[in-house]
Amino acid sequence: MASRAHQNMHRSRRPMLSRIALIIALLIAAGSPGAQQPPLKIGAILPLTGSGASYGVWMKGGTEMAVDEINASGGIGGRKLEVIYEDHAADASKAVNAMQRLVEVEKVPFTLTSYSAISLAIQPIGVQHKVLMMNGGGQSDNLANKDYLYNNIPVVSNEVGVLCDWLTRTKGFKSAVMIVANDEAGRNAAKSFRERFTAGGGTVRAEELVALDGNDFRASLAKLKAQGGDLLFVSSYGRNVAIVTDQAREIGMKIPLAATSWVLIPEVLKSAGAQGMLVTRLPFDPNSAFASKFKERYKADAGFFAVQYYSATKIFATAAKAALKKSNALDGEGLRNAIESIRTFDTLTGKLVFQPNHAALMDIEVGELKDGKVQVEKLIKAAQ
Repeated sequence: MASRAHQNMHRSRRPMLSRIALIIALLIAAGSPGAQQPPLKIGAILPLTGSGASYGVWMKGGTEMAVDEINASGGIGGRKLEVIYEDHAADASKAVNAMQRLVEVEKVPFTLTSYSAISLAIQPIGVQHKVLMMNGGGQSDNLANKDYLYNNIPVVSNEVGVLCDWLTRTKGFKSAVMIVANDEAGRNAAKSFRERFTAGGGTVRAEELVALDGNDFRASLAKLKAQGGDLLFVSSYGRNVAIVTDQAREIGMKIPLAATSWVLIPEVLKSAGAQGMLVTRLPFDPNSAFASKFKERYKADAGFFAVQYYSATKIFATAAKAALKKSNALDGEGLRNAIESIRTFDTLTGKLVFQPNHAALMDIEVGELKDGKVQVEKLIKAAQ
């Protein structure tokens, strides 16, 4: 009897021991280097709908391509990168709500942002939660010197300065009129243009403020036409630029148009009225491997903002890896310290240097829009 009881007890222990062994094996596997780790989540607050949706298509596409490359090469510290996209639709209140979700619910250490007013609206939330923000599209000078906010694009006074020097010194323009989007970015660009164009010996005869989401600008354009001037500076962005350029030609404005790189979206590139526009842009090889891969994947040319957000995501990855070398934790403060330490990054548009004011110092090209493409006339090297 005792022997049989002993055998039964021995047999009953086997399943228990097997379960314990299985649990131990699972725990060891979970802690092993090859174990699947949770993804590293970051945010992206972009214009996915509304008047700036064309920007959003490029921004998201460039981000996706960078993420795929980062994950294919092992991710960040062995973790796959995952982007949570939020649509601000050019509405600051929507952007604020999106930012709060990202930092309070998703606990992201980093987010991409876009547009000047949007980035300025979410920046205090980023500071409060110590979340690093990277803006690749907005160019207001007011974006500079903002804690936890970095701009991998020159502020508008930098780009407008290059444009005005070229227009006055090389092209010989003496007077201009301006049509200006009545928002943070439009007004700031117009202010910079007036200052730099005047400093170059030119005169700004008049300006008209217009709604960013407007559709009929003929009355404003007619007023500007009546003031004379040998150049129309378009201080706006989004699809309304295509409407402005077409309507300017429609009412008989024959003077050249000028603008900065933010107008280079599909609607404007295809606009008949925009052909001949004098523009600035950041250097980019349209025949690069990135451009070919982008076109193959999205069936569209890789525009300026696809390049910008690809580069912004790659800058994040470089900073994140550097931060992890100093600490096992990855947070906004560590990312900020890493960027401050590295400062200079290689991007698709050339060497980028983050200045002490958190704005990018980069080379800028000037040229003319012809047949939907910018024909570059000159490369202006950044003053290092």
